[in-house]
Amino acid sequence: MDTTQKEAKSKWKFSLNIRKEIPDELEKEFTAFKDIKSIDRIQASAWLGFALTIFMFGLDIYRQRTGEFYTSHWYTVLFYFHLLGLLFLFPAVYTTVYKKWIIQTRLRRGIVIWGMVVLTITFMLGQSVVIYFHREGLVMFLGFIFIFTWMFAMSHTERTIFAFFSLTIMCAAIILNPNTETSENTRVTNFIEVLFLSTVAFIFDSFDFNLKLANFMNQLKIKDEQERIIRLEEFKSRFFTNLTHELRTPLTMISGMAREIAEDPRRWATEGSEIIVRNSGNLLNLVNQILALSKIESGSLPLYMVKGDVVSYLGYVVDAFRGHALAKRIKLHFLSEEAEVIMDYDPDKYMTILSNLLSNAIKFTPEEGNVYVSLVFRQAQENSYFEMTVRDTGIGIPQSELDHIFERFYQAQNELTGSGVGTGIGLSLVYELIKLLGGDIQVKSVLGKGTTFTVTLPRRAGEMSDGSPLLKEDIRSNVNFYLPPSRQEEIPVEEIIDEKPDILIIEDNTDVIKYLHICLGDIYRITSCTDGLAGLEKAIEMVPDLILSDVLMPVKDGLAVCRELKKHPITNHIPIILLSAKVDPESRLAGLQSGADVYMAKPFDKHELRMQIHNLLDRRQVLHARYLEETKVSELSSGDPPQQEDPFVVKARNIVFDHLDESEFSVLHLYRAVFLSRTQLHKKLKALTGMS
Repeated sequence: MDTTQKEAKSKWKFSLNIRKEIPDELEKEFTAFKDIKSIDRIQASAWLGFALTIFMFGLDIYRQRTGEFYTSHWYTVLFYFHLLGLLFLFPAVYTTVYKKWIIQTRLRRGIVIWGMVVLTITFMLGQSVVIYFHREGLVMFLGFIFIFTWMFAMSHTERTIFAFFSLTIMCAAIILNPNTETSENTRVTNFIEVLFLSTVAFIFDSFDFNLKLANFMNQLKIKDEQERIIRLEEFKSRFFTNLTHELRTPLTMISGMAREIAEDPRRWATEGSEIIVRNSGNLLNLVNQILALSKIESGSLPLYMVKGDVVSYLGYVVDAFRGHALAKRIKLHFLSEEAEVIMDYDPDKYMTILSNLLSNAIKFTPEEGNVYVSLVFRQAQENSYFEMTVRDTGIGIPQSELDHIFERFYQAQNELTGSGVGTGIGLSLVYELIKLLGGDIQVKSVLGKGTTFTVTLPRRAGEMSDGSPLLKEDIRSNVNFYLPPSRQEEIPVEEIIDEKPDILIIEDNTDVIKYLHICLGDIYRITSCTDGLAGLEKAIEMVPDLILSDVLMPVKDGLAVCRELKKHPITNHIPIILLSAKVDPESRLAGLQSGADVYMAKPFDKHELRMQIHNLLDRRQVLHARYLEETKVSELSSGDPPQQEDPFVVKARNIVFDHLDESEFSVLHLYRAVFLSRTQLHKKLKALTGMS
């Protein structure tokens, strides 16, 4: 079809279609909407039709008493139509009682709607023809077309068919009018009246259709706006919750180390000061990012361009992350197709962009992984630009999340990343800064294989400035705020005669791990893991006496770890303390529902933490004393087990009793029978009974 034909068709369609158009993708949804609205009108019309029928019977009785009923055979025909009108009672009652059930499916709505179509046409249009034959009245026809168009908001095709059908029937009645006294002028007048009434009904239906369409579109807008507000509120709620977490963790370190320095300044002054400075820097960096986003939003964040070698500058930024990558045993690669490129760039903005992308890549890349940073300089017609690619071999981002990761307050929900790690402003800041610089950013990701961020920025030509060069030390001091503290080696534990209870710490922040070592290391033997999955595996391997776990962690969050430990037969007896910056009642309830024995908020008091641990371990000592007492009085051999005895102890004891007559039965057979290793069996029985 050529352009002329399309324009002609469009004009023809416009000339006939006086109703508003609806987008094709919303056609089905709007059809359902107007059908549901039609059910309400059908209900009212059915009751009205039934009431009209009763009134008509009153006329029939009056005509019978006055003798008019027998003077015209048309009254007999009308009487049969009135009997037909009693059928209006069925849709009236049916829609009143079962309306909610009817509107649930298209089939049920269709049965009711088409039933009323047939009944209305038969009842009202049939009477219109009879009344016209009797006394050339068009009042019934007027009622028919307006009631019919009011009940159903018809499509363009349906309205055309309805108008043609109504006109044809009534025009046939005008032509076939058996009244021989009717003049041609009267017939022409009647035809004009019918045409006028049908045209008015046609226009009336169009306005009614447009009104329904406007209501439908308004409802869609309201629904979309409500969903947008709900999403925004969820984002804000998640942002402030995680911002609280990001604030409470460094505040825990600052307040805790300040107390340690006050108690023992000679021992903790140097190391404690470093921890305080580092965590206060993290707080400052977080505040700066929020302020930067606010300035970008208000249009008040300026660009400070300098001329220099952008390749060496970005290389220095990458080098600042190299130590952190090596600590995680991640290989960090920097590749550039050109050794030197002199151009205008904003050092602060470029460092913020690359630092955020690199810190995320290293954070979500497992050990022995790789992170690549590459620079490619291109020429496209008159414009020159360069691409900076940050690619990792990490856990990846779900495809459903890729469209949202640059939204404010949003964190990708991935079972491998944990829930809500971070504040959700880092990538949003990156996106806004790149747009401010006139560039673009794209992301591709495959779950389990890695993520690639491609940043395209304009290449502004320039000459080397005479100003002071940027120092590596300045870059490193700024980048340090994007890095977690370096991984610390396990604090050695001296061999002592009296064994210290084993405590496993599962925490992704190494400063917090160090502080917990300081708080508990002189009383307990400490082992630590930096993510939930590693902590879960370590707990099953070593069977500690108690577990301290953070809630928001990568790979597995603390709630999932707690649930799995409480279900596992090896670790279900171990008391668990959850440490979290999430202090709202819902978070506390979720922590306790996961099986945790104690839920403590950050920042926590060292003495309170020690007391909670002491109480949990002291309860176990009471259980040990009970088992020792039972052994002394030989209650176990009586076959009457103590109340609330641990199921694992019962199982182990029953296995031993079942094999008492077998001289070759040994500990080897016992730990195989309970599906544990020798070490796990020893530690579990020791923890439950105090005896080997």
